[in-house]
Amino acid sequence: MDVTQRNATRNQSTADYQSKKIFIFDNRYIEGVFKNNSGGSFTLSPGMLAVRDIAVAGGFLPATADNIADVIGVVAVDGSVVLANAATANVNVCTKGGIDGNMLILPATVTLNTVPTDAAKTVRDILEGIGLHIDTSSVEMTKFDN
Repeated sequence: MDVTQRNATRNQSTADYQSKKIFIFDNRYIEGVFKNNSGGSFTLSPGMLAVRDIAVAGGFLPATADNIADVIGVVAVDGSVVLANAATANVNVCTKGGIDGNMLILPATVTLNTVPTDAAKTVRDILEGIGLHIDTSSVEMTKFDN
């Protein structure tokens, strides 16, 4: 749920709220430990892409423009979590099912149409190939829920 306060007076408040879901239908998840290997503070948010941490059993790392072809799923975490360098958090990663492509948080310079240098397909094709159906048609209801 996202709430934005528009107007506030002594006796009245106006707020816009939105209830959007990244994970739409028939999703499958795996549990693991997400590690920040960025070298600085990192904000882990729902909808970020994750790659496998081969040094840790059941571990995940953030996807970057350099390792985008190795994506295994989309992070499912409640709210945003700020991780210091080398800090970890327990997360679920969605590996199958329908997701809202408009809510994905992709690495800088990466779009769903980006073709990684070590792959012959787009990021959308990579995600579809692992079992995530990317739906970008959920824009028709663009008004606030209230």
